[in-house]
Amino acid sequence: MKLSPRVKFVLMFVLFALPITASYLMFFFWRPKTTNNFGDLVVPVVQLPKVPFDAIDAKDAPPAAASKAFRGKWLILTRDSGACDSSCIAKLHTMRQARLLVGKELDRVVRVMLVDDGLPVPTKLAEDNAGTAFVSAKDSIWLAKLPHVSGDTTDGRGYIYAVDPMGNLFMSYRADQDIKQLAADLRRVLKASQLGKEMENAEPK
Repeated sequence: MKLSPRVKFVLMFVLFALPITASYLMFFFWRPKTTNNFGDLVVPVVQLPKVPFDAIDAKDAPPAAASKAFRGKWLILTRDSGACDSSCIAKLHTMRQARLLVGKELDRVVRVMLVDDGLPVPTKLAEDNAGTAFVSAKDSIWLAKLPHVSGDTTDGRGYIYAVDPMGNLFMSYRADQDIKQLAADLRRVLKASQLGKEMENAEPK
């Protein structure tokens, strides 16, 4: 059967339009019940402004990293009191172990605790968590920017956040999140994105 030019045109149009139509329908009308990530995606992402911090201890980051808002690094971020009770200590342990499980890419990841009440960080706490960047953030706009998770009565202290090298907070985790799950998410984003390497190489160490 010989097709007319008009019919050929319609068939070609349908052929090329089908993938676009399908993707549109999937994006707007289909939501998967499961995702590959273990944390909760922050939608839309929260842009943390580039503001300087006074570093109480930041051995895990390049010099002046705190003053540059840790740009160029992937962050595992939390907020808590400088006194840091038992739940805070457990949270810092989760962050430390998750970073170690990242493996060869761990130098791209910095653990940051925003000290939100101005209390000094005990020497032993800093020693036990060597590598965590403790920064003074009592009056920082970052505290107001942290997303309020539904049902959270801790004002953010009960959560750990993931932040990309551009300062975009894109994922949240419960303070008691499984360490391997947090590490798995970090490995996935580090493998998929080279973001941060160029920024880090362009700045003096």
